[in-house]
Amino acid sequence: MTATDMLVTSADITETIRKESLVEYDIVMDHFMFELGNDMVFLQNQKETSAYINDNFDAILFDCDGVLYRGTDPIPDAAKSLQSLIKSGKKVLFCTNNAGYNRMQLRDKLANILDCPELKEEQMVSSSYSAAKYLEKSLEKNGLSMRDANVHVIGTQGLCDEISSFGARVTGGPDGDDVPCSMSREELAEYSFAKEENQGKVHAVVVGLDNEFNYRKLCIANVLLQRHPDAILVATNEDAFDLVGSDSRHLPGNGSLVSAIEACSQRKAVNVGKPSKILAELLSEEHDLDPSRTIFVGDRLDTDIKFGKDGGMKSALVLTGCTTSTKLVELGVGTDDEPLPNIIFPHMGMMGLRMS
Repeated sequence: MTATDMLVTSADITETIRKESLVEYDIVMDHFMFELGNDMVFLQNQKETSAYINDNFDAILFDCDGVLYRGTDPIPDAAKSLQSLIKSGKKVLFCTNNAGYNRMQLRDKLANILDCPELKEEQMVSSSYSAAKYLEKSLEKNGLSMRDANVHVIGTQGLCDEISSFGARVTGGPDGDDVPCSMSREELAEYSFAKEENQGKVHAVVVGLDNEFNYRKLCIANVLLQRHPDAILVATNEDAFDLVGSDSRHLPGNGSLVSAIEACSQRKAVNVGKPSKILAELLSEEHDLDPSRTIFVGDRLDTDIKFGKDGGMKSALVLTGCTTSTKLVELGVGTDDEPLPNIIFPHMGMMGLRMS
């Protein structure tokens, strides 16, 4: 396959995403507008969406996967929309529960997929960054700095790097090829924890999605929390699952790892990702947002839409990710955990502002 063939294939996928989102939108609009009746705002085309965004909002917060791209394929007109929003002076931020990247890695990923080299690191609000900021603030209350902290991580190198960038000493993270996945009773009884307990102290255990999570990692984290009852247990997010494949298979999310650690340690983790108030406070403090003039654009009800509504923002659902028309129709009027959005439109590529 040539490079040209690959570009055509990517363009075809993006066009398929566009067509699917329009079909999904028609089903949702027919159900909620004409069958149930609803006060949600339905925006059908680029002209309507552009005018509504321009008139009502100064800040736009985006979820990433399922909103800006799907896999490695951009959502239709994503780059044009982002560029026009930024050029118009709108405050644009990217808020993701994916803790697998540090902020610069996330910036580079978005810039590459969306062909937007103008994106900046300070626009990125990942749950890895939220975890590091939460630890920094919590330790300060006890008279400690991040440079005094020993943090044990279950998660990717990107999560480790983000926490390390704040000065903390980090253990855990990805294992080498020679590290076993299992741990017997005898091995745990003899394990020294010298690597983790610098000067005899562990200040926090942070749990992010780890595709190599195993029983050995669970044992070590559990005993560290037992030996250090004052250590903070932090979850970068508590997402139950993601969707993969054409038949929407459930890929276990970080919430499953967090639940395993909570069960054996008998501790409750602090969630610093969406839809937590901790993340909302971080955004407010660092970016001076007026919630009444802010919109959160996402594809999940339990994280994105709930986060926007709980934070006093307007919430917008796009139909290019996890939430399908079938899900919305079955849900009906929504629940506390899965509220309906304020606004629905097919895909975020419709948000590009028409500049006169």
